[in-house]
Formats: sequence, C-alpha cells, structure tokens
Amino acid sequence: MTVGAGQVALFLIYRLGLKVGWWRRVTQNLGVDPDKVPELRGELFVVPSPDHLKNLLGAEETDRVLALADEICQGMFRPFGGDPAPLVLDPPCPLKPWDVYRDNLAGEDIKIVWEPARLGWVFTLGRAYILSREERYAQTCLSHLKRFLQANPPGYGPNWVSGQEVALRIPALLFVLQVFQSSSSWLNEDRRFLISSILTHARRIPPTFIYARAQNNNHLISEALGLYLVGVLLPEWPESKRWRDIGWRWLNWAFQHQITSSGCYVQNSHNYHRLMLQLALLFVRASAIEGCDLPDLTRERLKMAVHWLWERMDARSGGVPNYGHNDGSNILPFGSRSFIDYRPTLQAAGQCFGQGRPLPSGPWDELSLWLGVKEGPSQDFPRITLSPGIVKPAGQSSWAMMYGGSCKGRIAHADFLHVDLWSHGINLLLDAGTYAYNLPSPWNNGLARTLVHNTLVVDGQDQLQHLSKFLWSKGGKVRFLGHLSVPEQRWTAFHDGYTRFGVVHRRSLVWLGEGQWEVTDEILPVNRRGLAQQRHQFDLHWLIRDGEWEIDITQLKIKYSQFGLEMRLRWNFDGDNVTFVPITVRLIRQGKAIFGPAGNFDCLGWYSPTYYHRVPALSLLLTWKDAVPCKIVTSIVVERAGNC
Repeated sequence: MTVGAGQVALFLIYRLGLKVGWWRRVTQNLGVDPDKVPELRGELFVVPSPDHLKNLLGAEETDRVLALADEICQGMFRPFGGDPAPLVLDPPCPLKPWDVYRDNLAGEDIKIVWEPARLGWVFTLGRAYILSREERYAQTCLSHLKRFLQANPPGYGPNWVSGQEVALRIPALLFVLQVFQSSSSWLNEDRRFLISSILTHARRIPPTFIYARAQNNNHLISEALGLYLVGVLLPEWPESKRWRDIGWRWLNWAFQHQITSSGCYVQNSHNYHRLMLQLALLFVRASAIEGCDLPDLTRERLKMAVHWLWERMDARSGGVPNYGHNDGSNILPFGSRSFIDYRPTLQAAGQCFGQGRPLPSGPWDELSLWLGVKEGPSQDFPRITLSPGIVKPAGQSSWAMMYGGSCKGRIAHADFLHVDLWSHGINLLLDAGTYAYNLPSPWNNGLARTLVHNTLVVDGQDQLQHLSKFLWSKGGKVRFLGHLSVPEQRWTAFHDGYTRFGVVHRRSLVWLGEGQWEVTDEILPVNRRGLAQQRHQFDLHWLIRDGEWEIDITQLKIKYSQFGLEMRLRWNFDGDNVTFVPITVRLIRQGKAIFGPAGNFDCLGWYSPTYYHRVPALSLLLTWKDAVPCKIVTSIVVERAGNC
C-alpha cells in the first residue's frame, strides 16, 4: 500500500464521523457577528505603487491583466488558467448540509463548482485596480464577493465540503482587504463583513482537520496555513492563539516530512510541488509579520524543493513536464503569463529559500514584489547535481527527462520511465496530464494509466495495480544504473513493475548531439522458470505535440512553424542479426486512429495542459507480440524549419 496505517486509521475515523453526522453537528453555528470582529494586525501582501507595477510588467503584460479584469467585469473568468467561462458563484440548489455532497454533482465534477469559489479572480481585479485606479474593478470585486458569500452560507452547499477549499479562500480575502481599502466603493461595514467571513472560514477548518492529516499532502499544508494566517493577522480573536499554534506545528511538520532530503514533494506532481512552494511563501511572509524564524530543517527542505523544481523547468518558457496530478492549481497567479509558467514561483522561492535568484529580472518578479521577498544576489543560482533521468546539455536548445517514479508517499501516475522532450521552449514529447478526476469513465483520472504515458506496456496492464481512483499498489520501483549512465548525456534505468509477468523493462535515454536523441527499450526475462519463454503483447506509446504529420511503418515526421520532429523506429535486433516480427503502427488523434487499424482509444491523442481542458495531440502507438528478450530503438531528431 502507498499510505501508512496511521493515515488509514485517521481516514476511517473521518468516514465514521460522516456516517453518524458528527462533523455536521460540530460545524454548525460557524458564523461570526461583523460588529464584534477585531482589526487586522499586519499585512500579508505588499501593495505596490501603480508605476512600480507597470514598469515591472511592461506595456504588453499590463494590457493583458486589464483585459482579463474586463472579462471578469463582464461575468467571465479563466477556470484553471484555461479558456474563458461564465463566472458562476451560486452553487447548485437547493442547498443541503455540506456533508451530503460527493465528488460528482449530477454528472458534473465538483471541482468545476470549487474553482470560482477559490476566488482566484480577485487577484486579477486587484492587480487591475492598482494599475488603473478604476473604481469599476473595486465595485465588481465587492459585488461578486457579496454574491458568493451570501449564496454560500456557512456549512451549506458544496463549497464548504473541503477544509482545503475553505482554507485557500483565506489568502484571497486578505488580499481584497488590503488592495481595496483605499477604494471609495468600500465602506467600513464591507470591511467588517469580510473579516467576519475570514473568521468563519477559519472556524470551519479544525473540526475536520483529521481528514487533512489522513491525506498528509497539500490538504494538510493548505489547512494549516489558513489557520496560521488568521491566528497571526487577527491575534485579538479568542480562538486565534489555538489556530496559530496548530498552524505553526503542522506546517513545519509537513514541510519537514513531506519533502525528502533531495527536495522531492510527497505527491509526485509538478503542479502540486508549485502549490506547496506558494503555500510556503505565504507561511514565511506571515511568520515574518509575527517575528518568528522558520526552523532550520524547514528552510533546508524548502531550499532543496526549490532546486528540485528548478532542475525540471524549461528556462526559455518557464514550463515543466506535466508530471503527476495536475488539478489546475495556481493560487498566486502573479507574473504568470500562462498557467504553465512556473517562473514567478521559482523566482520568489529561490530568493526566499534557495540562496539567490534563479532567473534574471522580468515580469515573473511580480510575485516576489507582492510578497515582499527581498531581492537575492544576482550571481548565478547555485546549481545542485542534476537528478537521475534529466539530460540538459549545456548550451543546447533541447533537453529531456526520463521519469524515475515515486520518491516518497503516494504514487500519482503509473508512469515509470516516461520520457519528456523539450526544444526551443516547446514541449514536443508530452505527458498527457490529468484533465478531470470526477467525470464518468474514462475521465475519472484516466490519464494516470500507463498506456497514455511515453513508455512501454506489457500485456495491456498498468505498471502497478490500480486500487482506486487515486491509489496504486507500491509494487514497482525504478532503479537508475550508474555504471551505464553518463550524467548530461545518458541515463539507463529499469523498473520492476512487470516482474509479475516474468519480465523487466529497461530503458536508455541518450543525447547524441544537437537535436538528436535515442531511446532504447529492452524487455528482459526475470529468472522465473517457465515465464521467460512466454510470448507477451507489448505496446510502445509516444504522445507528441500536434502538427502536420507524415507516417509510414518505421518513420513519423511532424512539421511545426519553427522546426520539425522526426521519429524513426528499429526493433528486435541482436547485433547485425535482425529478426522481424509483425508490428502494428497506429497514429491516433482525439481518440481516433488516423493511420492504422481502428480501435478503442478514448484517452489517446489528447493533451491536458490544465484541469478540465484538453487539446488534440498525436499518439504514436506500436503493438507487437514476441518472446523476451527483445528490443526496440526510437531515434528522435529535432531540426530547424530550414533543414526539415
């Protein structure tokens, strides 16, 4: 299993509390009288001057922020950083107590209801207000917030189900209080109303904090942070000291236990890794207001977490491989030109925890500005040895990463030895992402399966046993072979997820020179009597950025606007003796074969850059049957457009 006995026990207690109605009873009467609230003691955000913010963002980015704010004024927003959609603030009616709701609401993913309720749109309106000083942005924010808070009374509706979702609204409400305090549209009664709402949100968290502890992931950090922020910034409230103490204890515990000494985060996800760092930045900001220094071990783990993510970021675009679960979280969207831009978080966290600035100055410094992060030294960011599986040749326009599997805690996706390829800031060989957790099959986290990743499948089975929507068996591990690897040029590794079938998958990722890569897949027998001689079905899958394609049985060419990608295949050879076996080659787009035999491929030929958003991609799927050992080589060439 991938969770400990203690977590299982806490989860069972939580489920029992739901069944007998205990959590509903202890979360009644959460409301706080606005006439009795104290004043804030400290400012979580540092509100910049209009000129400073304009100079940092530049004219183009300033115009983009104002355009996004205008969309919100017109009743639209960008859920999960994707395409515009109506800003729906009223939950499905009739309202029921929060504990009766589940992950699916009449066929709709509950996260679609939760996303506008995270209040991420207030940051866009606040930035636009600072840049323009136009009162319509303040008026829109107040109007939307009042509508949301009145339509979602405490303890009723789906927006009070999750303690994490409740906690993530707290920084947004604190932001609103600061940014719009000079607005003529806001009255003292509005300010008291928002402070009472913040206290109400904090009251919702402790009763079901046991669930966050059972999850031992971003839920624990988010909920502990919500309590800590309110405890520090509203110290005169009677419950604040207890909230502050709970938050401080569990935040430090989580950062010290959920991050490994190498910097990998427990959820094995780049998106959740960014969320964790954003929550850490808010934590260190609040601790500075309180006058407390973070423990040395907490800072050390966060420093390593910065370096771990820095290794995996494409410096030209700010993107990272779409590794692990991606639920569209970007709770501090300052300085991000798109959802997939990780530069603002890495720049701020690098200066705060990583001993310097990872990047030169740019619009991505906006997050540091709002959080009061002091500008670090301008010398090169200290580089720690690259993790196994990453090949970033110095001075080259392309780089690649071969996944090494779980570092700790839950395994997110069955994606051992997946290969991601980047060139000129563009992700060419893709990880499909997540798309959705709570829709009907196959979109109930279906992109976590092995077949959708750029790796090899044996006998149509996942590398691990699928126990539930988010839970895999812990039966497989990846081992990198140091004697066959040359960092910056070649990595060789194998995983034992298929030993139950008597075989082991070994893969080598090699950089051969500018734009030239080679991936060798070997299927080797395990020393199990009788099993090694059996014939198996093998599926090798590559998910490729959509483009103009041309294919035959051994070669695929794709043209893009600036360059081209060519993939060539060789299989089943031993030295100069080539053994041919029948192989089926398919090219699949949007779940349908556009080359090769038809079939059921619902999840193939799709790429999901963020939650609830998917775009066409090309799935190259090779299928054959053979005994082991056998081998297949994929040669990959990236060329500039003039050379294609």
